[in-house]
Amino acid sequence: MSSKDLVVPTRHLTQGSVLPAFSAGDAPVLKVAASLGEAKRSVSRFLHEMRYRPPKRKTARMLVLIPAHNEEATIGRTLEALLTQSRVPDRIVLLADNCTDRTEEIARRFRGVTVMRTVDNTERKVGALNQGWRRWQAGYDYVAGIDADTILAPDCLQQLEEELAQTARPGGVMARYTFDQSLGSTAMARMLIRMQRLEFASWTMDALQKNRKTYVLGGQASLFSGEALRKVTEMNQTQGPWDTTAQVEDMQLTGDLRGMNYQTLVSTTARAHAGPMLTMRSLWAQRRKWDEGMARLLVRPSLNKWTMTLWKQQLSLLANGVSRLLFLFLLTASLMVSQFVWSWIWLTPPVVASILNAKLAWRVPNRTMGDVLAGALLIPVELYLWMRLACTTASWANVLAGIKKDGWENQARAERGVSNGPGKVIAWMTGISVVVALVVFGWLNAGPVFQERVLTVGWGVLAITTVVQTLFMVVRILRPSRGLQP
Repeated sequence: MSSKDLVVPTRHLTQGSVLPAFSAGDAPVLKVAASLGEAKRSVSRFLHEMRYRPPKRKTARMLVLIPAHNEEATIGRTLEALLTQSRVPDRIVLLADNCTDRTEEIARRFRGVTVMRTVDNTERKVGALNQGWRRWQAGYDYVAGIDADTILAPDCLQQLEEELAQTARPGGVMARYTFDQSLGSTAMARMLIRMQRLEFASWTMDALQKNRKTYVLGGQASLFSGEALRKVTEMNQTQGPWDTTAQVEDMQLTGDLRGMNYQTLVSTTARAHAGPMLTMRSLWAQRRKWDEGMARLLVRPSLNKWTMTLWKQQLSLLANGVSRLLFLFLLTASLMVSQFVWSWIWLTPPVVASILNAKLAWRVPNRTMGDVLAGALLIPVELYLWMRLACTTASWANVLAGIKKDGWENQARAERGVSNGPGKVIAWMTGISVVVALVVFGWLNAGPVFQERVLTVGWGVLAITTVVQTLFMVVRILRPSRGLQP
């Protein structure tokens, strides 16, 4: 049968038998029924969402503590940077510690900043931090310690919080520090800032390449787990997590956190500009406080992974000092007895050091050509190292002799430009001159056999030491940065 012969019968629609007849009077009823149906669906949807809703995400609360003593020159910029963060803290507390200038007055102008005066505080920065901690820490998940002269990058706190939240056992994380080169108004100040920029970049890069682990969460800008700080306070049975007996309270706190298996890390993203030392006097006082504080920690009868890291740093500095002193002694002694023979191979260590310093200077944040030249020329870096060696030696001498001074007061006096006079410098120079004169006299009057043995053994020891140190520098030059920025 062809398709054209196929006939499909048409069914007639009978009104009222299949579809009910529609009349205008039924419209209100239909509207009510539709509304009831929609209401039923809405209730069912609401009950379903309530029953199977995801767990509510808890928003962490952040407290910022800023200890300040006569910081009227910088506190305004510090608070402004905090209040314009991409992650604004839940509370910012300025701890006005025995201020005699306009620090407190300036801070009270900022809406969103709580100003707290310390009460009968004799422990300086550490005491101020502990008083602020006792008053405000309850209910906060994170606690940040920020120096009153530190300027945070706009996303610094957000980056610190995100990194700490992703840490398995969070203790604390510190920002990557650098210094603003434009703060130097004199040639000496600019050079000191360059050296501090290079020093901190080198230190930060080493920490980043060691899985971000650090032996000190710097007090300039660090974010801590509130729970970890409470555990430290409980363990030490003190009224706050910061040790009032330590000159380097941030280092001691880091050691306590490490001892309780909390992670202490350097951030890979957060940036902060710390306040630089602009004079040799203030830089010397600051480093004396740091070095002496570290030495006092190391003379305690305790040895663990954390203190081993500190000892390695001190021994590395000692090796650098000994090799330089030995070279100067052997060179002078050889020239005195006409036994010095020049070899071009001795240029290898300075050349390698110059390349390493240039590489580090290239990694300095917001580097300038002056940073690179200062590193490559080697002389500024070498003079800075000699200052560090002298500072560390003086600090260890004080500790071993049982002499204890107020490092905080000495640094404050130095930053104000107050000096104890040239007496100490003259005394040190006189002592060194006497020792040098005695050594020269003894050397010139020694027998030729003794002189030959001393020079032979001395140059041999120096050669071995220099080779090892040069190899370490080569390793640092060749070590990949893996995209990390100090």
